[in-house]
Amino acid sequence: MKLLQKIGIAAALGMAAGHLPHALAQSAGTADKAEARAARKAGGAQATRDFQPGEGTPIPDARRKVPREERVQAREGRKPAGAAAARAFKSAEGDPKPVAVAREPRAERRAERRARRAELSAENRAGRLPSYGEGHGGTAK
Repeated sequence: MKLLQKIGIAAALGMAAGHLPHALAQSAGTADKAEARAARKAGGAQATRDFQPGEGTPIPDARRKVPREERVQAREGRKPAGAAAARAFKSAEGDPKPVAVAREPRAERRAERRARRAELSAENRAGRLPSYGEGHGGTAK
């Protein structure tokens, strides 16, 4: 009795809203879904027990299908050009040591750094360098 009342109320609301009542749609499909699920489960269990010849070999062959030489050649073809050269140094390929570059004397490098630091210090004292502390993005302090 209560179910009929619920269906009647749902039907009235559904027709008023222009939709099918959800209560009817759910109750009609629940039994079918359970039967279909049980059939799928039973079929799957049976398929795991019985091997079908058309499904493939359950235990693959232990040997490889392609000989080792062919696999090595195929692998070499996929590698980038410099991979083989980077593997080992060959004496006929040139000197592996880089060419020595003449550096500036230490005193000159120190003098250049001191001059640059003095310029920055003077600009900072004059207030020409922007402040990146508090209030960044605003005016320079």
